[in-house]
Amino acid sequence: MLMLMGRVRSTWLVELFVERLPITVIVAAAGVDTLHGLSRILPFLDPVSTDEAARLLRGGK
Repeated sequence: MLMLMGRVRSTWLVELFVERLPITVIVAAAGVDTLHGLSRILPFLDPVSTDEAARLLRGGK
């Protein structure tokens, strides 16, 4: 059961990243003190193209 809860939590955190919530919100929701605590879910995030990253950094939605 503990393993299943870990997967559910990881899926939920990935969904928060996909929704583009601020990292500070995700860190607080995850209950971790550093970004390192979230590093294990990074392989499950879709890559962002250079063009998409540039658009988002300019404030595009």
